[in-house]
Amino acid sequence: MVEKKDGKELVLKKNFQLDLAKYLSEKDFVYGPEPELYGPIAGFYSYGLNGKAMKNNLENVIRKVFTKNGFFEVEYPLICPEIIWEASGHLKGFNDPIISCSKCKGSFRADKLIEESIGVAADHFKDAELVSAIKENEILCPSCKGRFVLEIKRQSLMLKTIIGSDTVAYNRPETATTTYLPFKHYVNFFRGKLPFTVFQIGKAFRNEISPRQHLLRQREFTQAESQMFLSKEMKTNFEWFSDVQNDELPLWTEEMQKSKKKWEMISLTKALDKKFLKNKAYAWNLWLSFQIITALGIPVEKIRFRQHHSDEKAFYSDDTWDLEVELNSFGWVEMVGVSDRTNYDLSQHSKYSKQELTVRTENGGVFTPDVIEIAFGVDRPFYAILDLAFFRREVDAQRTVLSLPNHIAPIQIGVFPLLKKDGLPEKAKEVLEVLDDFKCYYDESGSIGKRYSRLDAIGVPFCITIDHDSLKDNSVTIRERDSLKQIRVKINELKNTINEMMKK
Repeated sequence: MVEKKDGKELVLKKNFQLDLAKYLSEKDFVYGPEPELYGPIAGFYSYGLNGKAMKNNLENVIRKVFTKNGFFEVEYPLICPEIIWEASGHLKGFNDPIISCSKCKGSFRADKLIEESIGVAADHFKDAELVSAIKENEILCPSCKGRFVLEIKRQSLMLKTIIGSDTVAYNRPETATTTYLPFKHYVNFFRGKLPFTVFQIGKAFRNEISPRQHLLRQREFTQAESQMFLSKEMKTNFEWFSDVQNDELPLWTEEMQKSKKKWEMISLTKALDKKFLKNKAYAWNLWLSFQIITALGIPVEKIRFRQHHSDEKAFYSDDTWDLEVELNSFGWVEMVGVSDRTNYDLSQHSKYSKQELTVRTENGGVFTPDVIEIAFGVDRPFYAILDLAFFRREVDAQRTVLSLPNHIAPIQIGVFPLLKKDGLPEKAKEVLEVLDDFKCYYDESGSIGKRYSRLDAIGVPFCITIDHDSLKDNSVTIRERDSLKQIRVKINELKNTINEMMKK
């Protein structure tokens, strides 16, 4: 019997989901489903005027962490011929479990239907378990409240297209497969010396049957994935590990999950000693995924790594862990998957392309490298940051605030002349010139309180007010979004002061 979550908690989460989705649209972060003008299709969203700026900031942080840790970025076409997806296994094995309503004939993804209805993660359920959970919990059709036909069918997630007049192709369902394909060029770039460290940020497409979780489940989305190509020996004797061996991660092993124990903060060295993790290279990649997510501003206490159960992970995977984040709207949600894919992918592409995808050893031998992959979507961390940042001030429930990380916020600084006269706007324009390294927003309309409130609502961390004293002493007031604290700073010290405040 599947253990059902508390009904009140699910209602609260659902209400939060609706409030947040409405808010993100009103404040120009996310529009959709699109096309709104002609009638929306589920699973397609636009990033609005604030959202796109924030997404750019988020992607720049991801790039910075990857490149700081020795990775190089590649960009590959979105559309690839059929043989590539046959080789990767996507054509036969990339599908979702679908169940249909007996009344309205609507189709739904069975595992997500269970998750939304009773709050239980069912991604790893077998078909029979999915049917049992729906039957035992009397889950009804969300559209018409009809009963389901208790039979699971499989829906391909691949989006088919035609190149020219007759070449069958598919939009890529992930960036990872396309990152393997220039492998021979990597051999040349890295001069044959492992590890090869490559990442890609770009669009992917999946023909989801009934996406209903806003940015968390889309048909077109942005992924950021890295591939580390290395030998089996290198996994065990991974040099980079020594720099991070004492760092701790919140690990939730398969055994902990089955015995209903909470995850623990465990050092990487201890995790290897206890055989929670299999090798140093894999541990290092878990650490790197953690660095990326925390660099985006997601709090450590909201993060855990969940190990895939033995019967859940892909047949070719030596080990797989998901980095999950606890959201106000959907509870624990997968953000990142870290998988030791062995040499499966390169072997498959070598077989189907009839070309060797190998590296040469110092003694003249050749072998096919293994791959450790970090895979995540940009959209999910984007949504997670907004979910965790959304709150209303205790002193005034009407004043909504986005407590966004300073470096992720779409606009860093608001610049306000107190009045639209007496030379204050001209002085404010001087301040804008000083702050030309930052994304600023100039506003001279309305009361100062309303201007503060407008920028609080879209997550702007700092507002600078230019008043009559500014004309006398060349100083301005900086007001911080979350604490509401205000400090007075000389204009010639303003840039350095803001730089220091941005780091906090």
